[in-house]
Amino acid sequence: MNTLVFDTSTDLLAVAVKNEAGRILARAESGFRHSETLLPAIERCLGEASLTLREIGLIACTCGPGSFTGLRIGMATAKGMSLALG
Repeated sequence: MNTLVFDTSTDLLAVAVKNEAGRILARAESGFRHSETLLPAIERCLGEASLTLREIGLIACTCGPGSFTGLRIGMATAKGMSLALG
């Protein structure tokens, strides 16, 4: 199952896409402003991995400890994507 993983708990935003074998297909890192940089980083990783969001079987994000606002951004993004994908 292809997996989208992101960490918004610290000042450094990290996003990765891995395949069923556990191989990381793409990754991106960014600084502050997770609310502005998370979705573009996800799009960039999916593009580098030649995948669409519909091909992702699992979405994972960090749940703490860390920045309260950063964690809310990550969890809201993960929940929104999972609800949109059914």
